[in-house]
Amino acid sequence: MTSKVETVVSGDTEDTYIHAAAFPVNYAQFYVLDRNLHRTVHPEPKAPGESHAGILRTVRGGAFLVTGLNNGVTDLTVSVHAREPEPLLTEYEDVVEVSLQVDTETVHVSAWEGHGRFIALPPMPAGAGWYRLRYHARNMDQAFDLHSAAPIDAFHLQMWGEPQSDPEVLQIASNHARNWLSV
Repeated sequence: MTSKVETVVSGDTEDTYIHAAAFPVNYAQFYVLDRNLHRTVHPEPKAPGESHAGILRTVRGGAFLVTGLNNGVTDLTVSVHAREPEPLLTEYEDVVEVSLQVDTETVHVSAWEGHGRFIALPPMPAGAGWYRLRYHARNMDQAFDLHSAAPIDAFHLQMWGEPQSDPEVLQIASNHARNWLSV
């Protein structure tokens, strides 16, 4: 799996964008995990201490992200920002936000059960602590429960340092994301 990394400097801030045109997913999920060596399980729905906005759920040190595609590859962009970016409301159908507490400044995006497939993110700009995750999704209904070697759905995850706050649903258009809100 190859990823394209781009760092954009604007004024006094630096943002990093990592694009994986074919990020592998299994069982319609992938994860964001800190590098806490004591963490042995991936975050799962209905876990103790969970914060959720349907398709994006977090527990301390990790996030559970839902895709439409059941198995195959999806188009994924992850961007790490020094301050809150604008949401991409016109480019994506579903946009939700939650807070995530990480115990290390090293975080990665992981395929289901890892299987050696992950994207290493740059060090978190505020070190260990609280971050805001904004998850954008497109074409989840079209990809729902399919198996595909080519991307059908697409996602963009924005991350930046911010104190803990309540989950937010910015917009939901797909039936798949709407169903996850009720889970």
